[in-house]
Amino acid sequence: MDDDLPTDFQVIVVGTGMVESIVAAACSRIGKNVLHLDSSDHYGGLWASYNFDGLQKFIKEVNSDPNRQQQVYNLSEKWYIEKDSPQEEKNAEGEEKTEDSQAEPPKKVWSQANFTSEYRKFNIDMTPKLLFSRGPLVELLISSNIARYAEFRCVTRVLTWLNDRLMPVPCSRADVFATEAVGIVEKRMLMKMLTSIVGYNEEEMNNEFKDWNDKTFKEYLTHKGLTPNLIHYVLYAIAGGTDKMPCLEGVKECKKFLMSLGRYGNTPFLWPMYGSGELPQCFCRLCAVFGGVYCLNRPIDKVETKMVDEGKTVVSIESKSKTLNCDHLVIGINECPKELLAPEPAESCDISKAIFITNGTILPSEKEPLSLLRFPPLSEKDNAVTVLEVGAATGSCPKGLFVVYFITNKVTDAESDLRPYAEKIFDMSGGDQTSISDKPKCLWSLFYNAADGGGVSSAAASDAGGVYVCAGPDAGLDFDRAVLQAEEIFKKICPGEEFLPRAPDPEEIVFEDDVTHGPEFRREDEDADGDAAKE
Repeated sequence: MDDDLPTDFQVIVVGTGMVESIVAAACSRIGKNVLHLDSSDHYGGLWASYNFDGLQKFIKEVNSDPNRQQQVYNLSEKWYIEKDSPQEEKNAEGEEKTEDSQAEPPKKVWSQANFTSEYRKFNIDMTPKLLFSRGPLVELLISSNIARYAEFRCVTRVLTWLNDRLMPVPCSRADVFATEAVGIVEKRMLMKMLTSIVGYNEEEMNNEFKDWNDKTFKEYLTHKGLTPNLIHYVLYAIAGGTDKMPCLEGVKECKKFLMSLGRYGNTPFLWPMYGSGELPQCFCRLCAVFGGVYCLNRPIDKVETKMVDEGKTVVSIESKSKTLNCDHLVIGINECPKELLAPEPAESCDISKAIFITNGTILPSEKEPLSLLRFPPLSEKDNAVTVLEVGAATGSCPKGLFVVYFITNKVTDAESDLRPYAEKIFDMSGGDQTSISDKPKCLWSLFYNAADGGGVSSAAASDAGGVYVCAGPDAGLDFDRAVLQAEEIFKKICPGEEFLPRAPDPEEIVFEDDVTHGPEFRREDEDADGDAAKE
């Protein structure tokens, strides 16, 4: 009940997005008194995963509420399949047909009704991201012991678009020497190049590339004598760049990719089971374990800061006609009143995104793949496009389907920016699902634009006033920027404290000797035995 909620906390966190949830966990872990609110009835905010029914509600809510369109806008949903499946109608006429279809199962013909009936089997991400195996988030999950709340799958392959078709990218040394896509001389050249990049430390890297500051990574690779084929693999697939990518940035991205190889699988990447939206919840769980109080469905109406004794600031928030006070307010950009945000910087670039549900993988393989595809720009004005394809084994969708995410920096709008890429790898005609095609059939799509919240930390109102605005999702492939910002905010709130020290496992919790354990469960005649055993 509302009246049961205490009014005074050291830290109040509003919003359960990635940055907010990490800060909440870090503050709670070191003993801060934390209240964590969210205006929605679910966790994750802009970072959430939805089942299919939840996603439909989200689309309706955003389209009907202009206030929700600050962060997500231009939502355009489309079905490519019938409302009801003709196959199901035929089978319903008699048992014989059902038996026949079981004896020799045809490829399932999906209908909108199937999606509705199996809606719980979908976990669809608004902010799909991968983790680098040796990246900051994996290291943080391990060092803090939060990894026990999560489960991951290895990305099984990295693909690129080369010579108008999908090609696997050789990631490991074994891949490089096994691939037929590059010749023997090229293989040696590629290995030499990649080995030298991995070997540089920060200082050596800056010295080696000091004359390349105003040049592109592509110019550097050309200077090193790499063939067009190899330049494509290194620049577009490994560094995830474009022709304009600055040289040092390209080298750093390559090194990041290469350093994460071989830790868990054949590629550098991990995908969270049940979607990226699971990760904020892992941090919320740790926050709750250390005493954080949670309250969903709790919008805030007003934020005020006031000076009290000795120049100390107290932040008050109005929520459901109750005043809550704290020393520090951490607030997600999607929950933040406009007056707390500085005007948007002119150079901020929004994101174009799309989600597709298909009836097959973009490139057939023996086992169900989990794929990262990096598309080079198709035209001069375009940006590179990141594609993630996940299947039923990740808990993202029912068996037989794949969920495919597209992400790029916005040029025009999501559909204009991304449809040309989708048409390269999907059949979007909406025709017969059983017909033989070299491309998987697109059954449903959603195009949308999102604000790039990555730059908000500098645009936030005064941190000194005890209010910290958390960035929304950025266009990057990983969670690095979120982890970095969470740590920065934590250090301002708790200077000198350790950021997320390891949490003990339940069996490691040792009670002090002078604590009496559970006397209500002992019989009187056992007390003496217990004491004797202790001695």
